[in-house]
Amino acid sequence: MSKQQTGLTLIELMVAMALTAVLGVMLAALVNGWLKVRERLESPAETGTVLEFCLALERRFDSPALRRLAEQRLPLATHWLDWQADRSQLLWVSAAAWPEVDGGARLQRQRLRFEAREQRLLLESSAGLYAAAEPRWLLREQLSGVTAAQVLFYQGGRWLAWPSDQPARPDRGVRVQIQRDGAPYVCTFALPWGRS
Repeated sequence: MSKQQTGLTLIELMVAMALTAVLGVMLAALVNGWLKVRERLESPAETGTVLEFCLALERRFDSPALRRLAEQRLPLATHWLDWQADRSQLLWVSAAAWPEVDGGARLQRQRLRFEAREQRLLLESSAGLYAAAEPRWLLREQLSGVTAAQVLFYQGGRWLAWPSDQPARPDRGVRVQIQRDGAPYVCTFALPWGRS
């Protein structure tokens, strides 16, 4: 006579418990990730991330223009990029996407400025290419918590601390190195004539 088995063996019970434990861990990880995403979406965003700032800066470097500028009715030197180390600012002219924003001028002055005391990096625009007075700068983007900023220019196969002063041989790229909240960040931009 053969004896029929009823119930579970110890091995079958242990395999079932192990599978249940693995599924429980996977479910817990999924719920935890979902809750973290939900918290991030519900919390207010920062004033601006480094990536958003760099993307805004990249849009301004996409279409630079060589134009003679004037301030207080005095002509300025003609350069693609004008680095003013004493003021910690970079000036250039580029074509704007929306000319109606600042009085109808498609070409606008751009300014990247580092304020060490306030620990912030500012990206500003002005429609006044030939301003009779000081240009009126409008804030486009701001990055706070920046403790250090350096701008480098790519010329002749190397990165230099000053831009080219020859309009016929412009810089091929711009690199902005910043220190924000103790972490280093680098944004590198290829200028239109520097792309191959």
